Amino acid sequence: MKKLLAAAMILCLVLCLAACGDSKQPEPASQPSGTTEPAAQTPQEKPWAFTAPNGTDIALDDDMKDVLAAIGEPQSYFEAASCAFDGLDKTYTYAGFEITTRPDGENDYVNSIVLTDDSVTTPEGLYIGCTPEDVAKVMGEGTEFTGGIGYFAGGTILDFIVEDGKVVSIEYLKE
Repeated sequence: MKKLLAAAMILCLVLCLAACGDSKQPEPASQPSGTTEPAAQTPQEKPWAFTAPNGTDIALDDDMKDVLAAIGEPQSYFEAASCAFDGLDKTYTYAGFEITTRPDGENDYVNSIVLTDDSVTTPEGLYIGCTPEDVAKVMGEGTEFTGGIGYFAGGTILDFIVEDGKVVSIEYLKE
């Protein structure tokens, strides 16, 4: 439990600081010898979206006011001055997932969604603790990068972070 809590805290810190860094995505892992094309990507065209436990679909760029009205107040909340945008970056923590937002004028918009434990799943049924093989069975071949597998759709990325043969984090990010 201490390891999971520490990993969640580190992940939150990394996400908060990510807005300050270069927006370049991870480099794909090397391809099998003889191939020059990137790994196949999912054929999905719609952006990835997460379905909260109450059945509400949450997508990147959703207005956080609407999300809060639909799923309720978070267990915890954190804000810090944004180094990438004018205003405050905010993190809303719920049981099993976190939502980070970015400011835009008077509104805040969903910037990322991170699943933090196995109490929630993706709409496809994948969860923290499943294997990369489970992911491939459901999602097909993705783009491998150091530490995980990514699936691109509609300007979004669904990343499965893998350690020791298990998914340890699932992240919905902007491409």
